[in-house]
Amino acid sequence: MNSVPSSATVVVSTEPPICPICHDGLYSPKNRKFVGRRVAIARPCGHKFHFKCLSRWTKDHLTCPYGREVIKHMVVKNLPLPRGWKNQMINAAEEGDIKIIQALLQRGAKVDAGRTAGKTPLALAVANKHLDAALLLASRGGSDPISLRNLGLLFKHGDEGITVDLHKAEHWYLKAAELGDIAAIWYLGYLYQFGGEGFPIDLHKAESWYHKAAELGDIAAMCSLGIVYTNGGEGFPIDLHKAESWYLKAAELGDTIAMNNLAHQYQHGGKDFAADLRKAEHWYLQAVGLGDACAMNNLALLYLDGGEGLPADHQDQGKFLLLKAAGLGDVGAMSSLGCLYYEGDQGLEKNLHQAKSWWLKAVELGHVRAMQLLGYLYLHGGENFPIDLRQAKIWLLKAADLGNAWAMFHLSHLYEHGGADFPVDLDQAKAWLLKAAELGNDLAIKKLEKASKPQPAKKRGFDDAFPDEPGRAHPEGESTAADCKGHKIYYI
Repeated sequence: MNSVPSSATVVVSTEPPICPICHDGLYSPKNRKFVGRRVAIARPCGHKFHFKCLSRWTKDHLTCPYGREVIKHMVVKNLPLPRGWKNQMINAAEEGDIKIIQALLQRGAKVDAGRTAGKTPLALAVANKHLDAALLLASRGGSDPISLRNLGLLFKHGDEGITVDLHKAEHWYLKAAELGDIAAIWYLGYLYQFGGEGFPIDLHKAESWYHKAAELGDIAAMCSLGIVYTNGGEGFPIDLHKAESWYLKAAELGDTIAMNNLAHQYQHGGKDFAADLRKAEHWYLQAVGLGDACAMNNLALLYLDGGEGLPADHQDQGKFLLLKAAGLGDVGAMSSLGCLYYEGDQGLEKNLHQAKSWWLKAVELGHVRAMQLLGYLYLHGGENFPIDLRQAKIWLLKAADLGNAWAMFHLSHLYEHGGADFPVDLDQAKAWLLKAAELGNDLAIKKLEKASKPQPAKKRGFDDAFPDEPGRAHPEGESTAADCKGHKIYYI
């Protein structure tokens, strides 16, 4: 920041000048004709008035209404801005000194202080989260689209002392969008796509704003349009052909997310859209060629699952790609490797400690599903891996608190059956089962439906385990971690 020596800077008074006749602000921002011009100075006393106020006064009076000295004449002039006012405006915005900003604006200071977009006083006020100063500058004609968009982001995400308000976020996004800010146009699409508290989803508006950004060449908007058409929603039908079209536009411009989503669409197909594994392989390979770890994981899983037209040595390629993706930090690949070791699948010898090791690596990067899988592993144990219900509770709770429905279902099981040093708690079991069902977990829903129907009495021996009880023998061919096999990472 360029600074001006204090000797060259005149500090502007923060006290708002008042016209002694009408008692309104001398440079009232509400009346633009008073801002920086048409101020009358009575001579010789030097008191300042609105020009119109003093003109009317002197028609019937000879003396100054403030000092009672005879007015010999009046001078009409602007109150000049102090030397170094631009730096004062910049410093005040950075520090959130709203009084200095108000005083400078009242004297006719330009809101942007001669700075380019992203470096204006508004930009500094927003960056330092001085909300009052930012709103003052924005409302006084701030025309910095980057900062207006960032002001919208403050209201979108909130912060200490800043309450989330999606309607205010929309307002400032719109201001930035009107000035041609492409990112703001995309954010409007995102806001309408996902909505939030007090702000309903509107996929038609999302489509419209994404389309505006896409037409301006925004690759993220092209990909977002693909996602909107892939997922559909209330009153907005799925259209996989439109999704394909927009994914292709973004993918051809080098967007790896679009490549992944396009490949996933070709891999799985859908209504009126035929699967094509060779096209899926092609787009995964395009993203892999750009170093995308997610695509490596997805292509590995495609190869491991196999399918028509895929290479015969797909298993070896799949394992190689999984290891490479995991080495690049892809949590999906780490989780998938853990599952392969858990199952003893695709030529890997079953090793629960190796499964644990890979899941722990994924957990360190915040992967929720790996937390759930670790909890499941400790809940059921296995060969050379003892059950540890307290560790199971720790990991399942972590995943459940982050919204994982499978973790909630397994927690219900844990509290229902308990175990060594772990007491049964049927209230907790029911609560977690209900939460899992509310999130659409099929097994939780079926269990609740079954519990609601009268069941015939069933005898069992003292040594017989209940179904799904920790330590029970699973029927041949049943996986104890059924959600491991065939897991796909779909980044949308």
